[in-house]
Amino acid sequence: MPAARLRASIWQSIFTHDMRRYRRTLFGRMGEFATLITGPSGTGKELAARAIAQSRYAPFDDKKIAFADDDASLFFAINISALSPTLVESELFGHRRGSFTGAIEDRKGWLETCPALGSVFLDELGDLDPAIQVKLLRVIETRSFHPVGETAARQFQGKLIAATNRDLAARIRTGDFREDLYYRLCSDQIVTPSLAEQLADSPQVLNELIVYMARRVAGAEAEELARDVTIWIEENLGRDYPWPGNYRELEQCVKNVLIRRDYRPSSPVSGRSRMAGHGHAPLAHMGGDGPGTLDAMAQIIDDFCGGRTTVNELLTRYCTIVYRINGSYEETARRIGLDRRTVKNKIDRELLARLAI
Repeated sequence: MPAARLRASIWQSIFTHDMRRYRRTLFGRMGEFATLITGPSGTGKELAARAIAQSRYAPFDDKKIAFADDDASLFFAINISALSPTLVESELFGHRRGSFTGAIEDRKGWLETCPALGSVFLDELGDLDPAIQVKLLRVIETRSFHPVGETAARQFQGKLIAATNRDLAARIRTGDFREDLYYRLCSDQIVTPSLAEQLADSPQVLNELIVYMARRVAGAEAEELARDVTIWIEENLGRDYPWPGNYRELEQCVKNVLIRRDYRPSSPVSGRSRMAGHGHAPLAHMGGDGPGTLDAMAQIIDDFCGGRTTVNELLTRYCTIVYRINGSYEETARRIGLDRRTVKNKIDRELLARLAI
């Protein structure tokens, strides 16, 4: 079950798979391991990061009758795609006065501000400037860094958590992301599942999520709103709608139906009404020919023609790509000509995460 696998991954990221070893020696060292969270946009990567950051070991102060640090000061988030490389560097490493235009005073970055029990979260890691990637690699390797315009090294004491919806393997091939940085990050990797993947495994989750979101936006009117949203989705999108925007899109759908009793997806509807009557179709005409999918397909063909992959591996990758496009085990099975159970067993979860861009 996708949700259960995600919970298990988060648990292991916090405590490892061996709770006894964690209690004996590792409880004070888990901050030394960087964590990489990958998955489609809108699948809760920051929520997973916060769960890890706020569940780290904290000693109890007997004199104050409280834990060592306040939770509110332990999570420092930076959205890399929202800032210029210069601002990202300044936010992370800090700077000295006069080190660049606009630096009118000394400033501590998050790496210096973050306490030993805290965590720095780098969202949209795939957009990080190559020059800053080199500096970040040094932070992971040596736990040290230099503020911009400073010669003296500073120590990073906290934990580093990064997230991306980019296909890092493709960005490594194009030279946009450092391979050594990727391998430093992926010793602890978490993959957040798409909403389509979760619904394919447990269709009833859609109703549960609608009720939960309705309660957040409508209060006492939640039950009636949830009913309205469910009926609207069934009549206009269909139960097979793949929700390309994932949980964030579903939440917007709930709000749109509340305000206007209508919702218009940003991408063409591909529910059951659009699926009906389709036979086996070439990959390029299945509606998922984004850069990540095309790169993955090209790599599959190249590996197979070069004798670097088996027929079984080829089938696994092909099933994963087709499933990524339509988000349904049944539809994938119909298009490829296999049964649903075979398709489900063939899905490569790591490849599925890399295809999300």
